[in-house]
Amino acid sequence: MEPLERLFTGGAGPVVIAAEIGINHNGNPEQAKRLIEAAKECGADAVKFQVYRTENFYNRALQPDGFRIFKEYELSYGDFRELKEFSERVGIGFFATPLDMDSLEFLHGLSVNAVKIASSDITTEPLLYRIRELGIPAILSTGFADLDTIGRAVSILDAKKTALLYCVSKYPAGKDDFDLNFIPVLYKKYGLPVGFSDHSLNNYFSIAAVALGARMIERHFTIDNNWTGADHAISLDQAKFSELVRAVREVEQAIGPGEKKITDFEQKIRGLSMRGMYAKRDIPSGSRLGKDDIALLRPGDGIPMEEYLSRIGKIVDKDIAENEKI
Repeated sequence: MEPLERLFTGGAGPVVIAAEIGINHNGNPEQAKRLIEAAKECGADAVKFQVYRTENFYNRALQPDGFRIFKEYELSYGDFRELKEFSERVGIGFFATPLDMDSLEFLHGLSVNAVKIASSDITTEPLLYRIRELGIPAILSTGFADLDTIGRAVSILDAKKTALLYCVSKYPAGKDDFDLNFIPVLYKKYGLPVGFSDHSLNNYFSIAAVALGARMIERHFTIDNNWTGADHAISLDQAKFSELVRAVREVEQAIGPGEKKITDFEQKIRGLSMRGMYAKRDIPSGSRLGKDDIALLRPGDGIPMEEYLSRIGKIVDKDIAENEKI
């Protein structure tokens, strides 16, 4: 099953780890391909891009700097068609954030397995309604939004094809910005798969999120943090991303069904590790056993420790040597 399809199947299978390439291709399709290959080498399940026509989501007059940056990094629909095909050849999932209605229609025609709804579009209801009409699975990012806003967006989308991402829309974000316990809160409230779009500069918040039930981790990704461009400085490089994947895979192996089990190794050494009752001194037959006569030592064979109190005050029916098991 394709990783993004796995996300919507009720939590079965490994956590989906997505490399957010975004606009880190700097407007260069060949650089985008390098990033796709590098993400695959690091163990990412999928890569994510931002697909847009700058004129359709930025007001050139009111935000000229933003318009200029996004226009500079804008790739054509033909480029993205080629990048999806390239991702398929590499063997990695491909999805994207549509930042305007035309780009959503393009991605639908491209038959992507999911789109991500940017936090800044959680209130763009025409976009949400159209995603539902098209039947595209949606990953809804929740930065900027309170529970009422999230609930409104969820009510518009198809619940059977929706996942949520806990997100703080700050770059970079840190420990004082997060409340990772909101991840299980989101799951309990909506019963939808919940992931974490992590904008921090380290890995341990993502790892903690997995332990709290996150089914997807999304991280900005670059090959070189020193490359010029909007997001390279706040992205994970290959070394950090590879470490993230390794850590997440190990942590999820340690997450079980919530049952206390005794391992075979514990069973083997249990008797050696628990304590037993031993004579602290020579105890002659006919003596009344007192607390001062008993040393609680390893190994833990002999009379079970739960009988300790019931043995105090009893008459000893044979001689017991010092250090002998009682």
